[in-house]
Amino acid sequence: MELAEALDSDPRLLNDKTLRMFCLIVKGDIDTETNTASMRQDWLAVRTLATDLGDAKWQYRALGQLGIAAFYEADVETARKEVAEALELATKAKDSAAVIKFLTVLANGMLQSRQLEQSLQYAESAVQLANATRDVGYPFSAREIQVDVLLGLHRIVAARDVTDDLLQRARASSETSHEASGLMLAAEISVAEKSDGEALASLNQAIALSKSAGLPRLLEVAYAQKGTIYRDRGELAKAEQCAELAAEAAQESGDLWGVPARLATLARLQTARGRYPEADRTYERAEAFVEAMIGKVSSVLDKTAITTAASEIYAEHFTLVADRLNDPRKAFAIIEQVRGRAAADILAAGAVPNAKAERTEARIAQLRLDLMTARSTSEVKSLRNQIVVAEEARWVTPDLYTSKPNVLDPVNVEHVQQTLPQSSTILEYVLANPHSYCLAITHNDLKLVRLDSKSRIDALVRTYLHAIQQGLSAGDEERALYDQLIGPVANLRKRTLIIVRDGLLYRVPFDALRDSSGRYVVQRRTVYYEPSATAYYLLEDGAAWDDTTGRGLLAVGGVPYGQSNINLRRLFGAGHAITLEDLPASRDEVEIARTAVGPKKSTVLLGSAATEAAFKSVDLARFRVIHLAVHAVADPALPDRAALIFLSDSKSGEDGLLQPPEIVRLRLNAELVVLSACDTAVGPLQGQEGVENLSSAFLLAGARSVVSTLWQIEDSASLFLMKRFYAHLVEGYSTAGALATAKREMLRMFGAHALPRDWAGYIVEGDGSERIEVSQRKDRN
Repeated sequence: MELAEALDSDPRLLNDKTLRMFCLIVKGDIDTETNTASMRQDWLAVRTLATDLGDAKWQYRALGQLGIAAFYEADVETARKEVAEALELATKAKDSAAVIKFLTVLANGMLQSRQLEQSLQYAESAVQLANATRDVGYPFSAREIQVDVLLGLHRIVAARDVTDDLLQRARASSETSHEASGLMLAAEISVAEKSDGEALASLNQAIALSKSAGLPRLLEVAYAQKGTIYRDRGELAKAEQCAELAAEAAQESGDLWGVPARLATLARLQTARGRYPEADRTYERAEAFVEAMIGKVSSVLDKTAITTAASEIYAEHFTLVADRLNDPRKAFAIIEQVRGRAAADILAAGAVPNAKAERTEARIAQLRLDLMTARSTSEVKSLRNQIVVAEEARWVTPDLYTSKPNVLDPVNVEHVQQTLPQSSTILEYVLANPHSYCLAITHNDLKLVRLDSKSRIDALVRTYLHAIQQGLSAGDEERALYDQLIGPVANLRKRTLIIVRDGLLYRVPFDALRDSSGRYVVQRRTVYYEPSATAYYLLEDGAAWDDTTGRGLLAVGGVPYGQSNINLRRLFGAGHAITLEDLPASRDEVEIARTAVGPKKSTVLLGSAATEAAFKSVDLARFRVIHLAVHAVADPALPDRAALIFLSDSKSGEDGLLQPPEIVRLRLNAELVVLSACDTAVGPLQGQEGVENLSSAFLLAGARSVVSTLWQIEDSASLFLMKRFYAHLVEGYSTAGALATAKREMLRMFGAHALPRDWAGYIVEGDGSERIEVSQRKDRN
């Protein structure tokens, strides 16, 4: 307080820029622990003075501190940009103290997103640099992150060793804030060692220190930890009191990331105590903070990160309203706030690609081209390391932005119902324990149906998928999943089911489930999938969709993989040690698509012409239909490593791997993209945002609908389905109707020999009701 008053009134501090900057640096360090708003003003002033004084070091140091302020304010885009730029400048200047600081910030960011191994790597790098650098002091913050990560990795003994060292150093140097942090870490370790009494004693010491020093951020964490211990002991009233204090401290400190999580904890405790209206209001407060965070960002990467982190809050609120308040409309509004949010925002406002991200992808492609021709083991290792570093740059250079940050007006259930035909129903699933739910939406009705637990449904899905992958009969599992997922709403008797999935249901082909009579769903109904009911409404409303009348086909196939130098094992490791064999039927698929659309309207890339460079060089927005009959690789953990595989072209710098960060920057205007390749609908689940995969990348790039695959499909089966699919498009069927009819024909022709693994893997995502003008034809369902 005295320093703030002196900065406003002391003539020396008002006139001496160097002295004023020094005092602002001290104040900025203090406010970093206590007040985000003041912290930002401090470091803005430091940066201005450093610029006036020509002090490059404090310009980039202040920039990094502003990035930290942006992180506290939940402005992820600005935080990423400013910290990354500051780290680059500090590294060039060989400013070890600043590099340590910014490595620690990155470690914390990775910790918050639960990327523990990566967080540990950054934290250890900061510690090692600190140990090797004189006069930078003990790296308290990096050590604290180390302990958090070690606890997350269940390495308790190592965590205790680091904590004991940290506490000893903090007490010796009278570092109150770090002593309080060390005590809280010691409490976490005591809990892991089943010593609640010791943990509470440590936390009471930490709370006393934090109060005396005016450290609300540390108070937030200490109260939250104390509340967790009381909750686990069944002392819910004490736990709720601590949760309220933690939420108040989070808000006082300006920690926008922390407030929703603390409020959600409070709401859970209120629910556990039967205080349902209070819990409902608390969840609403938490969601208001999340909406504020989403409204601050425009990149798809950041929207997805926030949505993923907040997904549990919305799912819990949905369950409360569904189970305890019995309000289907409010339950719908809650889950639709967050489900498929990035896709919905892009549908509502359009997207803008990032030019810097394009340079990042070009760098990665060139490194991979070099890796394909590397001769020595040392060269391979060096290039792999460079690729890893370049891939990490994707985190600081998002690939796609919405044209405006906060663009999505709430879509209520009445809007959705008005667009639904009488023959269709939306089945929107929310998986939770102890009960899951299905919102069944028709043109004139809304039902909320309670299902079995998430645990039970997940177990059935895993058993079913195992049987499919092994080529075994899965009749029992097909019937059990039907009874769980469709049976409770089967009385709706609608011909078209529009499925909005959750969790492991993203891997389930609903049309391959069987009813009690033994008939597959596809034999009676047409099924397709949407990211959310909001996305369905926006696609049907079509206000932002460009007309594609008169546009034709772009098709790729017949890739001579035997002539390719792409080595997936070398590029991605042993987990991708597959041989890229030629796909003879892919050339036939291209010809089938060309015949359906018309040769004069078609552009095809066959054989040696099927390069990634050639595909990117055409005006993709000209084509109504894009058909890609190529190999694909999926990575269930790392979505950016999924790829459609073309031929490489060293002259153009294209490595032949068309990956999601590149796909989302393609500007498409296609009514239909067909990914006739393996596992194109497979990827990691990003909470309520959905699965991140090749198919979703094409939807984000502007495709209206995508035909993709849930697993590997045999070449001849794929050819049969594609031949019949395009024939029915010509006849006037909708996209989903054409695929469903092709599947029915396979079942009729091959009977019991047509196993689901041969046909059920093909699905339609996006607007499956679209009828595509491929030639003169008569409209059908």
